[in-house]
Amino acid sequence: MKFFQDYKDMIKKEIKEVKAIYTDCDGTLFNDKGSIINDNEGFYFFGAVSCLELLNSKDIDLVMISGRNRYQLRYNAQMLNLYNYIAELGAEVVYNRGKEVHQTYDRKNFKHDFTSLGEDFQNVVHLIKSSFPSKIDCKPEWNKNRNTNILFLGEIDVKEANRILDENGFSDSMIMNNGPTSLYTAEFPDCKTYFYNLMPKGVDKSKGVRLDRKIRGFKKENCFALGDSAEDLKIADEVGFFFLMNNDINEEEHVLEALPNYDNVFITEKKMNRGWEEVIRYLFA
Repeated sequence: MKFFQDYKDMIKKEIKEVKAIYTDCDGTLFNDKGSIINDNEGFYFFGAVSCLELLNSKDIDLVMISGRNRYQLRYNAQMLNLYNYIAELGAEVVYNRGKEVHQTYDRKNFKHDFTSLGEDFQNVVHLIKSSFPSKIDCKPEWNKNRNTNILFLGEIDVKEANRILDENGFSDSMIMNNGPTSLYTAEFPDCKTYFYNLMPKGVDKSKGVRLDRKIRGFKKENCFALGDSAEDLKIADEVGFFFLMNNDINEEEHVLEALPNYDNVFITEKKMNRGWEEVIRYLFA
């Protein structure tokens, strides 16, 4: 593991002409309850908010990248005075708060229609819930206005879940762990609550970043990213530097397993939005 505190001087010297910063939302820019003005312990904290003005003054585009749908992210963007974001775990690249939208995959090649909440949705939800009883849940109200993925909450073995999908006619789909949350509660007494997104296979956050860089002509060295999950870590291949929030990562096996795959990941000292501020303020103040 490499810690930001040990490499921050080197990183500050190496970053040049930063055009875009990609940031996960929950557990990164926000705390685990979806708040930017409270830290992980619930205390008021305005450090991340003040950094928004700092980035704006340097003409650096802050791009939220999240499992949220683009309508949810539009509200977040309006509150934070941001304009561009990547929705549904990398499936949609959105500019100017929805006036221009690009998809990162061809819907014609995906045979299931989960987001209409019809038969396909009912079948896959029944399969996953029956395979992991009292471990995972999925409700229609969590999945309104989605175009690509559906959201589950709970705590399961992702490798086992994807094996079950392959064996039951959903081989073009996969479940991804998008990190822990306290924003919602799955209400299972023996579970920690994680966001799980059922995606078209091959779609992830890195695909959204790659398409955005291509459209806007940004090089990897013009960009960096911040996040807290193994799914976020995939973005590291598309940017110069990636900063991982130290949200008790020693307890997150899926993050620890993924870390050795990347040389440009640096771990913060602080958690969630305090870790986010730790990086941004040092590099740009």
